[in-house]
Amino acid sequence: MHNYGQYPDFLSLRAAFEEKLHKHLQAVKKRSESSRRYRFEHCLRVAAIGRTVAEEAHLDAELLELGCLMHDIGKWDAHKPVDHGRAGALLVYDIATKAGLDPDEVMELAQGIAMHTDGLCNPRPDKEGTKKDARGNRYMSFTSEPSILARSIGDCDNIDRYSTYRIVDTMEHFKFMDMSSTEQKRWLYSYLGTLKELRRYHCATEAAQNIWVQNLGFQEQFCRRLAAEIEAGTER
Repeated sequence: MHNYGQYPDFLSLRAAFEEKLHKHLQAVKKRSESSRRYRFEHCLRVAAIGRTVAEEAHLDAELLELGCLMHDIGKWDAHKPVDHGRAGALLVYDIATKAGLDPDEVMELAQGIAMHTDGLCNPRPDKEGTKKDARGNRYMSFTSEPSILARSIGDCDNIDRYSTYRIVDTMEHFKFMDMSSTEQKRWLYSYLGTLKELRRYHCATEAAQNIWVQNLGFQEQFCRRLAAEIEAGTER
């Protein structure tokens, strides 16, 4: 049985965490409204993926859903983008501790969020010494190996990053419709190369791996069909 701390059940706990996530992201006025909306909705989608993966892989579905929901709360709190997981881990550790969650589960959430960007639990040593978030808080360090659940937070994030929705977002980011036909084909074949490399990534669970492979396969099929259609419509 879970201890939900000050909350009577999981749904009320999740709603509280979702509200904290939304308020934190909306408070970052230096980002556009569309960027803040996308980040929040991305977190909701990753949470849904986390629930699906956990139920199929027989993991703690409530804990993984929470970790996935909060994984990007620190998106704009780090000095370097790659450290936003570590910045987020500090925020989630504080939120979950104050909520009264089990200390071991709090640490598992924090570790999974900390490592979701690059697979590293602890801050990378570097010459700049940027081992603190933008507020000056020192990043957390972990001595234990990450659990399958902690590793799964990054898997679920990656699954959504290569989802159907992300195809549209990526193409808009690169201004695909402003490219010439030749540039569009070149971009698509380059992206297909990226997708091929991503097939080397292996998820912590078979459940996540199956969704990951399906997503990559769909994106590959989309890119090939689109390249073929552009070729058919190109003047010779």
